[in-house]
Amino acid sequence: MNVSPARPWLMSGALLFVSVCSLQAQLVVKLSPQTVAEFEHYANKVEAQLNERWSAGKNFLVLDGSPEEKKKVLAGELFIKSMSGDHPVAVTDGLIHDWLGAVFIPHATPENVVSILEDFNRHKDIYPEVTQSKTLGRSGSTVTGYWRLEQKAGIVPIILNVTEEATYKQVSQGKWKGLTYAKKIIETDTGLFSRGKKFPLGEGHGYLWRLYGYWSLEAAQGGTLAECRTLSLSRDIPQGLNWAVAPYVEKQPRTSLASLLTNTRKAAE
Repeated sequence: MNVSPARPWLMSGALLFVSVCSLQAQLVVKLSPQTVAEFEHYANKVEAQLNERWSAGKNFLVLDGSPEEKKKVLAGELFIKSMSGDHPVAVTDGLIHDWLGAVFIPHATPENVVSILEDFNRHKDIYPEVTQSKTLGRSGSTVTGYWRLEQKAGIVPIILNVTEEATYKQVSQGKWKGLTYAKKIIETDTGLFSRGKKFPLGEGHGYLWRLYGYWSLEAAQGGTLAECRTLSLSRDIPQGLNWAVAPYVEKQPRTSLASLLTNTRKAAE
């Protein structure tokens, strides 16, 4: 009897599928209060630095201290920099990813940019990784919104349901600040037999536990210089599983920030 040449491939595919499902189950973790406390401590220090920059008469933008980089951004280049050196900041059972990005948005005022960032209803049409979005409510200058994020950086698709609170305020003429906090991030289980079930809050694969963003917007040369600093919290990388976890927790923060800035510019244009 002849054996179909496709059969070895089918068997290999089945074994890979079983291995991936098993790996997904093994990587499920719970977010600990200690991890959250250490992240909040780090975020508080960053906010203290930003508040000095925003209110104490110092350089409003980080780029103000780097004239050459500022010149490049005004010419159209995207600026992205890790604020924690070559590696994320290690905390108990987790990693803090600290990135700064800047972009020049021509022919747009800071108010124009704020209107885009506040309008969660439009975000699904602006940002590729946002597949669903809506504004949930507004209280004063604070807007609450929802995103469904889909990431396909590794071998397993990740779906996250994110609730974010965003507050934007004018600091002075032509200058705005923004603080955004995503503390409620619920992962959808993409396993074969999950049927779209969501993990409980604080449980899942830990690719994104928290996401904070800090915007500095300044009118410049007929447009707006927009800086965004993002702090995100993920699980740590288990020994021997760097290949499975690293694409999500190490590369995604930079990629997401670059997408946020470039697509915000595109929407404003």
